[in-house]
Amino acid sequence: MSKVSVNPEGKVVLISGANRGIGRALTIEFLEQGAKKVYAGARNVASLDQLKAQYGDRVVPVAIDVTDQATIDRVAATADDIDILVNNAGILFPGGFLEERAIEQLQTHLDVNVIGLVKLTHAFVGQLKNRSSAAIINISSMAGLANMPSIGTYSGSKALVHSITQGIRGELASENILVVGVYPGPIDTEMAKGFEMDKDSPETVAKNVLQGIASGIEDIFPDSMSEQAGGQYQANPKALEEAFGAYVG
Repeated sequence: MSKVSVNPEGKVVLISGANRGIGRALTIEFLEQGAKKVYAGARNVASLDQLKAQYGDRVVPVAIDVTDQATIDRVAATADDIDILVNNAGILFPGGFLEERAIEQLQTHLDVNVIGLVKLTHAFVGQLKNRSSAAIINISSMAGLANMPSIGTYSGSKALVHSITQGIRGELASENILVVGVYPGPIDTEMAKGFEMDKDSPETVAKNVLQGIASGIEDIFPDSMSEQAGGQYQANPKALEEAFGAYVG
């Protein structure tokens, strides 16, 4: 548990990939728990119209493509008052490392899920250091704790997110910034629609993330399956590797 905890009430938040799934649920949950304002990021800002209509000026739609430095720079110049950064934007292609399109898919996963996250963090960490309390929340995946061959290149990218989160946490150890890794299991979103398994809701994830940051928890397992996987990872990483290795297609 961190020495820093962050109450969402009155905070200003920026969320990438805020137009659907976990990002949308987080946007709503922050607002419902009293956040002052949410910069809701998406490549297509028109996809945020409903949120804007519902919450008015407390939602500020911003165009963010995490693979495009120019859009990140424009948002950083405008959103100069944030307390919480949520690196949520991500992409998932099925397939492992030995498939025909593996290199292409791995590169895309790295560009969006990894390099985009680091770029966005670079753009905002300076202002976060000036807050009395702040947070960086990185949405990883329980598949980042051990590789699932059926989504092998995606798992690899989320393993990097896990490691990057640890690295950033170490670099910011002297700052009042809570650095959080979130490790969802299968969630009922557009990204996971092709996977036939029990899925929790984005709303459950969002509620547990906000409860976690208010308690200063650095590693959040926000649904029933990830909670089990997280416990197994902490107790016996090799057993989790073997269990996930059975997901081959």
